[in-house]
Order: sequence, then structure tokens, then C-alpha cells
Amino acid sequence: MPNKLLKKVMGDLSSLPEPELRKLVQDQMDEADLVEGVLDSLPEGHIIFSPQQRTVRINSAAYHLLPSDRRGRLRKGQGIDDLMIDADVRRFIKDVFTGREKPEPQDFAIPAGDGVRTVRISFRTLSLDSGSYTDVIVKDTTEEILKETRLRRSESLASMTTMAAGIAHEIKNPLAAMKIHLQLMRKSLAKGPLDAEGADRYLSVLDEEIDHLNKIAVDFLFAVRPMDIELRLGSISSVVEDLVTFLTPEAEEKGIDVSVDIERFLPRIEMDARYLRQSFLNIVENAFAAMPGGGRMRISVKLDGNYETIRFEDTGTGIDDEHLAKIFEPYFTTKASGTGLGLTVVYKVIKEHRGDIFVSSEPGKGTIFTIKLPIPSTERRALGDKEEDGGDPADCR
Repeated sequence: MPNKLLKKVMGDLSSLPEPELRKLVQDQMDEADLVEGVLDSLPEGHIIFSPQQRTVRINSAAYHLLPSDRRGRLRKGQGIDDLMIDADVRRFIKDVFTGREKPEPQDFAIPAGDGVRTVRISFRTLSLDSGSYTDVIVKDTTEEILKETRLRRSESLASMTTMAAGIAHEIKNPLAAMKIHLQLMRKSLAKGPLDAEGADRYLSVLDEEIDHLNKIAVDFLFAVRPMDIELRLGSISSVVEDLVTFLTPEAEEKGIDVSVDIERFLPRIEMDARYLRQSFLNIVENAFAAMPGGGRMRISVKLDGNYETIRFEDTGTGIDDEHLAKIFEPYFTTKASGTGLGLTVVYKVIKEHRGDIFVSSEPGKGTIFTIKLPIPSTERRALGDKEEDGGDPADCR
């Protein structure tokens, strides 16, 4: 807050006795030292830029977390080009100041001794009487990311344990069927030779169960092995449109009305069209199965900040709360003929695209799957340029 007393004194310094003036100056020095001490005690780095984009305060953590300039260290009064020797950090901060990037936190890998430190840079605005200052906040997220990595590994191990239990359960039924028919075949052979028709009756069952086991193994391998996803800039709208064209005959046959709402202003995203199409197909096929007597399927694609949101809404039987919490778990299914891996694979594909998937449902009314996929910064920048130039946003599609 502005110091009202100091402002008043500044109006007439000559009227203030020297001892009081000295005391006032000392108080201000003490207060400045206190502010500096508080800043230096913070674990996050703070670099405060003036409205002219020159540094006015830099705390100790910022010196520690960011690389020094070539003359030794970060200093007050520097501009961005003089201050930042890391090209990626420098470009990011300059883009924020020029309005080409939204001031959202971003992570950077910074060399630190023999290793690498991850820092997250964020921004906040300080509005003062003298102008609008920018506080660049630098946070060491190395340990946080390591914890997240360990958590993901732990979750992966738990998922593998669940899958192992699931596959053990799945193979028991075909193995039991094979054993029973081998026993029946052995008893028949004990009574005498089997004719071709009798032998074929047993062998056909064995053949079916072998195919069943093979399908279980193939699905399991697909679910657990690393995906050869190749992320390339592409259009989600084209994937959805192709999917709807493919599904239209089946929808008409089942009495399901499919409608599509794709926003006109859509930038490209980094994606693998093959895997996304299969994931969307799995979701829609589940929705069709939940509408045996017909219904409505709504698919929409919208721009949502720095994400594109794909929404699948059906009017099917819905999912109760007990099952809703388990639908992405391996081998969980409510369908008699399902393997329980379809939505597990969908979840995995969306995570490989650095996206998120959410589901909400109400029994008897329907289910909504919502997928959010990030828009790369290059496309966000191109999007902003087109808006500034007055170009047609549809060109980004």
C-alpha cells in the first residue's frame, strides 16, 4: 500500500526537522530491508519487472534456480535479453510480455551441476500507483515431478496386478471348458473309436476355446505394451467426421439418431489419428450397446481455452455409481461378451495424448464421456495471430 505519510512529507521536505527526516529515511530503509529479507527467505524465486520491463527486485531463490548471465549473475535493472541466458525461458517470458502467450505456468529443464532441475515459471501482476509490475515466479518442481513419476509407476504396478488377476480369471473358463471336453472325449474313446462327426463335436469346442484364449492374450498385450503413438499436427474434426460416416449405417439399422456439432474455429492438435479414431469408436460402440431399443447420440467438438473438448452423449441405460468408478479398470465389464479392456485402452490412448477423460452418467437417462486434448503452444500462437490479423479462423482447421 502507498505510504501516505511519505507522500505528504515529499510535498514539503524543507519544513521537516533534520532528526525527523533522518528517522523517516531510516524507517523506510528498515522497511525495505524487511521486504528484501522476506523475499530472500521465500523458497520460490521472484523476479519483479517494472512497466518498462526492467528488473527491480530479484530474490536469492531466483539467483539459485535460474542460470546466471554471462557476466556472473542476475542483476537489477536488466532487460529480458540481458537477464535470461536460457533461450527457452527467455523466449517464453518475452512472448508473455508481448501478449503472444497466455500467462500460464510452464515447466523448463535447467542444467544443475551434473543433473537437470525442472522449474515452473508463472506470472502475476502487481498493480501500483506507479504502474503495472510483473512478478515472475520460479518454482523448483523437480521433487514434485519425481513424486508424480513414482506415483504413476505405483499406479501402473497396481494396474498390472489388477490385469494379472483379471487375465487369470478370464483364462479359467476356456481352460475349464477344454478340460471338460477332453475328459468327455477320453470317456467316449474308452467305449470305442469315434466317428468323424463325434470327433468334430469335441474338436470344434476345443478350437473355439483356443481362439478365445488367443483373443484374451492379444487384448492383454495390446493393453500393456507401449503404444507406437506418433503425434502429428492434425484436425480432430476430420477424425470425428470420418467416424460418423463409418457408423451411420449401423446407427440407422439400430434406430439411433446421431448428430454432430463441430465448432468452426478449431486449431490443430498433436495427435495420432489411428488411435484416437479407435478410442472414439470404442466409446460410441459402448453407447450403441446401451441403447438396444434405439436412442440419440450427440457428438460435439468445442474449443475450451487451451484445450479441444470432444463430448459423447447418449440416451442409453446409463451406469450406476458403483460401476462408474470402475469403468476404466482392466477387465471390468458389465457385458456378457466383453473383455473389459476397451475403456482401459481408451484411457491409455488419451493419456498418451497428454489429455484427460471424464465420465458422468445417470441410470435410465444416459452417459456422457468428455475428452480434453491440449492445443500446442505453436497453434495457440497461430490462432492469436489470425485473430489479430482479422483472418478467417476456419483456416486453422
